[in-house]
Amino acid sequence: MELEFSTSRLAKASVSLAEAGRLFGVPVGRKYIQRLAVLRATDRFIHLYGHRALRLHALKGDRAGQYSMTLTGNYRLVVEKIKQDRVRIMEVEDYHGN
Repeated sequence: MELEFSTSRLAKASVSLAEAGRLFGVPVGRKYIQRLAVLRATDRFIHLYGHRALRLHALKGDRAGQYSMTLTGNYRLVVEKIKQDRVRIMEVEDYHGN
């Protein structure tokens, strides 16, 4: 699958574990890199539902059209499906944070 990034910081963190660790902290940065590898290795968006560990689910309300997958604890990766073979990485967020 092809990836787009909503910010240059997310794109920069996608190519370096050290940069991802600086941006998100080591545990979340490591999972970020792992999740991007899964996305890149998947042919079509619908196949992501077969990976139970991702806990992929659609978001609702003003976030309709976006999907969430678990990174660690309260952290999730939010993506937006552009096409069946292309997603945009929107953000990494702590959904129980301040």
